[in-house]
Amino acid sequence: MAEINVTVEMRERMADLPLSIASNNRQDLEVLRPIEKSMPKLLGKRFGHDEWSAVCERIQGAAEYIQEIEAGRHQQELQAQKVFANMRDEIAAANARALAAERMLQDVQQRASAVVKTLEDKLQQAEERARDAEDWLVRISEAVKSNLSFP
Repeated sequence: MAEINVTVEMRERMADLPLSIASNNRQDLEVLRPIEKSMPKLLGKRFGHDEWSAVCERIQGAAEYIQEIEAGRHQQELQAQKVFANMRDEIAAANARALAAERMLQDVQQRASAVVKTLEDKLQQAEERARDAEDWLVRISEAVKSNLSFP
């Protein structure tokens, strides 16, 4: 009965594994298959020392195989956590750069608006001075025409 439970547990664990792990280790699974094939024959007879030794060896081999798979899964999990941590750091850095760029853009826009406003004010003042100058030129021209008569 213990052998059947080991086989069932192995099947359940293998079903939970990612396909890449399961497909890469099909050769290792073949080690477990002889237990399944020989179970009906073994159930009807009493086990001797050799049979029990073989069963123990197979159980030990299966346990080692499971430990290897678990260690590999643990390593993959650690690598995935590192990748996710790096991604989080990169996203945070990108967000910080984007925020800094937005602030710089706002600052540039404010400065550009101030420069445009200053230039508009200077343009308005220049236009007013030009109108004043034109008015003075018209007055001077009229004064010259009215006060000086040329034959």
